[in-house]
Amino acid sequence: MKKSHVVLWLVTIFVIFLAACSEETTDNGENNDAEADSSSSTSLTWAAGAQGGGWYTMAGGISNLIGEHSDIDINTIPGGSMQNMPFIADNEAQLAWMQPPFIQAGVNGESPFEETYDNVSIIGNGFGTNHFHFVVTEDSGIESIEQIFEEEIPIRIGVTPVNNSDEWVFRKFLEFYDSDYETIEANGGEIFHGSYQEQVDAIRNGNVDAIFPQVALPAATITEAAVGADIKILPMSEEVMSYLEEFGLAKNSIPAETYPDVINGDKEIPTASMGNVLTANSNLEEDTVYEITKIINENVNQLPDIHASLEAYSVEGSTNNLIVDLHPGAERYFQETGQIE
Repeated sequence: MKKSHVVLWLVTIFVIFLAACSEETTDNGENNDAEADSSSSTSLTWAAGAQGGGWYTMAGGISNLIGEHSDIDINTIPGGSMQNMPFIADNEAQLAWMQPPFIQAGVNGESPFEETYDNVSIIGNGFGTNHFHFVVTEDSGIESIEQIFEEEIPIRIGVTPVNNSDEWVFRKFLEFYDSDYETIEANGGEIFHGSYQEQVDAIRNGNVDAIFPQVALPAATITEAAVGADIKILPMSEEVMSYLEEFGLAKNSIPAETYPDVINGDKEIPTASMGNVLTANSNLEEDTVYEITKIINENVNQLPDIHASLEAYSVEGSTNNLIVDLHPGAERYFQETGQIE
């Protein structure tokens, strides 16, 4: 009897051991499957603009669109035209919004950058356009941009903070007229640095005579300013726009009736503009960029639902006027669709 008890005990232990091994194998299999599922997704970071702004909204919306059609998970972070180039170069972001002047300056190692960035490539151009608005109050008595510099008018003007794209372009704008901040202040004028909302408040309250925002049409910044002040938008001359073209800006115009409440809103107003470019770190995997490019261009009809300015995007225009090369993944997609050779 004792011997049979020992045998039974050994058999029981063996069965328990087998069951434990089987359970461990199952757990490991489930864990491996979970790890495989996790590793199949691609996580990226997209450097956009300020939270609540157009770039941030567009990046977030397009990221969601991409996520609906792929295993690519994209996190949006705040940025700006000048900040996003270093983000891409240091791989802090793999995708970024940029604008032609700053792409050009970055790859050439020119102002406002202190080094050369050679690992940025393009996924597509034409994701909306931002127009510069040289806005003045009727009370200022200013009728043209040239009048300001010829008569050395002591203008008080609002522009974005230093090291911002608007402010950088404004300095180039002043260069054309052989002017700068010191000259304006020497003439009795004043430079006010503030956000778009702060600029709107300042012009409505009479604290500045002019503002210089770069915004998509029609801009709430301008319509809000027109509610509290009689304003007009001064046209840029052909000569100053040609000068700004040297830095990557484009000649453009604000169509008539864009701003019905602006004094000269019934007229077309020539001005410079900058387009929005989707860029990528050149080392980002080709298949990933191919998938991103494909999803965006096969769902163009959904882009305006993300942001009104994206209505301007077209597959045909996405490869025009490239400052740097297309990313190999984007290039492959556009070659397959016959967009480029």
